[in-house]
Amino acid sequence: MENKIVIVNYDQEEEEVELVTYLNTKDSANQYIVYTKNEKQENGDVVIYISKLIEEDNVKKIIEIKDEEEWKNVQTLLKEIANA
Repeated sequence: MENKIVIVNYDQEEEEVELVTYLNTKDSANQYIVYTKNEKQENGDVVIYISKLIEEDNVKKIIEIKDEEEWKNVQTLLKEIANA
């Protein structure tokens, strides 16, 4: 899978990552991005990241999901995809 995109990370720096998928809430109020930097864990699994996607000044940026309820909603979206 090679779908490279450039994101603005938490430090406001551009970073090239590999897009895994986008997630949208059912009401389309929020969008999330699932991506990887192709880092490997000790067991060989690839690390994935999930962040909220926002648009500021016509630039898409990611922000950390800090709210526990919002994180639970994202986990539910992931489970729906896994069970589809």
